[in-house]
Amino acid sequence: GLVAIGIWQFLPRADVPQPTENQSQSLPPEIKAATSSDTKAILPNSAVSPASHPLPLAQGDRIASWTFKGAYAGNAELTAKAQSEIARLSVLLITATSSKMILSVGVANQYELLGEGEKQYEYLERAVQADPENGLPWHNLGVLMERLGAFRTARAAYEKSTLVQPGLKFYHYAYIDFLITRMSEETLEIKKAFEAAVKSIGETAYLLELRTQWEKS
Repeated sequence: GLVAIGIWQFLPRADVPQPTENQSQSLPPEIKAATSSDTKAILPNSAVSPASHPLPLAQGDRIASWTFKGAYAGNAELTAKAQSEIARLSVLLITATSSKMILSVGVANQYELLGEGEKQYEYLERAVQADPENGLPWHNLGVLMERLGAFRTARAAYEKSTLVQPGLKFYHYAYIDFLITRMSEETLEIKKAFEAAVKSIGETAYLLELRTQWEKS
């Protein structure tokens, strides 16, 4: 359904498919800026207002490629199914009001299945602009940026999901798991994330499990 967060984040991080290499030459100039420089880059702006991006690329992050092997790669039937769903949801988006956020997430999920990170990013930013106080598109942006290797940007997105909906356990779990796995040296940030989680959702069994995992690492 449209409320699905996505499938990739439920895979072990060791099994994360890496972005396809040598794809940046096919990207438009504004995307190449984000793939060829270690400075704060401009991300694609076809889906959001030109004033600012809800999630700009963080200082020091770079993206080697916006494409990756999606779950539907090599399957013509499933690819056609995803493209058909994108078309259907896009029509609904034209007149959507209150459902615009979840429809945009739905389109982004289809692009994830196709391995099209640029379009996934665009529609997740549309979702954020439609409802910036919902943690779902922020979380999914974190998943995407982690997958693309932009870890500082991913951290900002994961953290944002916990700030806009602090009462939802999953967002805290995902953020802390990301920090432990990808940024284990950021001791202070990890401690702060645990403290914020306990304050918002209490000392749950899974938080204790994550804390044990971190202390043993």
